[in-house]
Amino acid sequence: MKIGSMIQDIRKERNMTQEEFGKLFFVTRQTVSNWENEKSYPDLQVLVRMSEEFGISLDRLLKEDKEMVKAIDKERMLGAIKRGQSVRNMLTGAGTGIIVSCLFSPDSGRRIIMILLGLAMIGIGWWIMARCDKRMNECIENLQKKE
Repeated sequence: MKIGSMIQDIRKERNMTQEEFGKLFFVTRQTVSNWENEKSYPDLQVLVRMSEEFGISLDRLLKEDKEMVKAIDKERMLGAIKRGQSVRNMLTGAGTGIIVSCLFSPDSGRRIIMILLGLAMIGIGWWIMARCDKRMNECIENLQKKE
């Protein structure tokens, strides 16, 4: 059974409207409708809360819908990539800003230290991105193996 059908069955067994069901999980009626029609999937936190609220094992909710498991894996991977990109962008942007500001300051020991700090921030940002790229490639390989 697919997760959408399961959610609909759970909701109907408890004589709940989509709106009432959505309020339990802080989502709109439209979101519940999208889940039931499998246009989207609940995130993992919502699934855990559903499991607890209705006494259904996560195993039963997740394992029976392979498409949803793939979608959750993909969302998790994209979240990790976005976090890595944010950190990289912050570090490289700040490092670049420090270096550029040092171009307009007089020669001093402090200027050299700040330039080195900026270069270190840019280097760390690039290193973080290389790690994210490696993890992304590993995740893509794992997802392809599951297919």
